[in-house]
Amino acid sequence: MKRITFLFFLHFFISSFLHFSFAQDAMKILDITADHIRKAGNVKIEYKASIFAGATEKASSTGTMWLQESKMKLETEDITTWYNGKTRWCFVPVSNEVNIDEPSRKEMAAINPYTFMGIYKKGFKMTVKETVLRDEAVYEVYLKARYAKMDVKEVYVDIRKSDYQPLCIRVREDNDWQRVSILSFKGNLQLSDDFFNFPEKDYPDVLKNDMR
Repeated sequence: MKRITFLFFLHFFISSFLHFSFAQDAMKILDITADHIRKAGNVKIEYKASIFAGATEKASSTGTMWLQESKMKLETEDITTWYNGKTRWCFVPVSNEVNIDEPSRKEMAAINPYTFMGIYKKGFKMTVKETVLRDEAVYEVYLKARYAKMDVKEVYVDIRKSDYQPLCIRVREDNDWQRVSILSFKGNLQLSDDFFNFPEKDYPDVLKNDMR
């Protein structure tokens, strides 16, 4: 009986230590990744975003995003968005309209593929394993929400081992999964503040819908 009890506690201690070690390793990997992205400065990202119901892809789109701290420009097949940190312009070519508003930070974070950089430090249990994605060695970091009330329930982040660049981010909020595949990443770009403002002179006949 004593031997069984001792072995049980030994197994419990080893399991707890390994879980703690995995969590520490996962946090370290995400910290290094976040630091690399910050050091990249102004960046250009080409990506594919998909929404899944189970294993079935419901919708997808490709786009190009430029980021400068809180500022953003986003081009997709159907719309171009400029955001200067306060005002957002969404231009719809098919109707030659531009919608103007002042979104909340939470709303803007929802369309930023690097939102996970700001959420991983609190409220998640995490583990990491090594695997392969697109023929490249990656760390697959898994984050699971600690509390049922959290909006984000699960996150997978695939990070290339050679340079700590995220290659894929998968997020579950309710039952649906969203996946953002990073196809191209370029850092240290020279981007002016005007780059993130709607260029009115290029659209003289556009219909403006100002919702501020």
